[in-house]
Amino acid sequence: MRYELHDSRVLTWSLETHVTTHCNLRCAQCCPLSPHLPAWAVSPQALAEDLRRLSRVLKPNVFKLTGGEPFLHPDLPAVLDGVRASGITDQVSVTTNGFLAQSAPDAVYERLDRMTLSFYTSAPLPERSIARITERCDQHGVHLTVKAIDRFQRITPDAPLASDAEVQDVFAKCWLKQRCHLVHQGRFYTCTRPPHVATVLAAQHPHLPALARDDGVPLDDPDLLTRLLTYLERDVPLATCRHCLGSSGPWEPHAQLPRARAAS
Repeated sequence: MRYELHDSRVLTWSLETHVTTHCNLRCAQCCPLSPHLPAWAVSPQALAEDLRRLSRVLKPNVFKLTGGEPFLHPDLPAVLDGVRASGITDQVSVTTNGFLAQSAPDAVYERLDRMTLSFYTSAPLPERSIARITERCDQHGVHLTVKAIDRFQRITPDAPLASDAEVQDVFAKCWLKQRCHLVHQGRFYTCTRPPHVATVLAAQHPHLPALARDDGVPLDDPDLLTRLLTYLERDVPLATCRHCLGSSGPWEPHAQLPRARAAS
């Protein structure tokens, strides 16, 4: 994959951030591993600073607020204000399961351009809720896309991939590295997996390297443009790829994981 430059900024399809890591659903094979992560919400000020730095060298077509579930964030309007102030892009979107979006304050809808509502067959959003979200999007000029999702692709392998050739094959076929660019806690990642895989697998693999550090580009790099472009166009897999199936995993019916029982 090769990227074009315009006014010394790399042109990409999209950039996203995990507004929260926690979610009100527990989807099996959740790409950012939300059901297995502790609750966390991004600081609006920290995200705004990350985007200010990144906006000097990157111009995505759209910026996406994802999760976790973004509407669990305690101050989503402040997050959106920071995104707007950074000038990273003109199109701001949120991806949600919809359960909390229907009752969100007008201040959120007023700051959005787009919303993607993921309708999961394993946890279906009531039709009346979809109608309410549609009505509110229409009122505020927000373009709504409803995506019906009845299956998931297995993305986390049962064990690390055994051979370098297998890792290389997964990386070569993976579309996430082109469509799921992520900014998270001071680093840019080519996909959503590196910040969280080590957190989830640390107990099983105590010698796992610091993937969140090793597989991302620090935004305070003095030659960020060159570093970013080299990173995006690399042919070498990330260390995280050994613990990921990318877009090569089998498809299975969508499902929810059971809730963890509270200790008695």
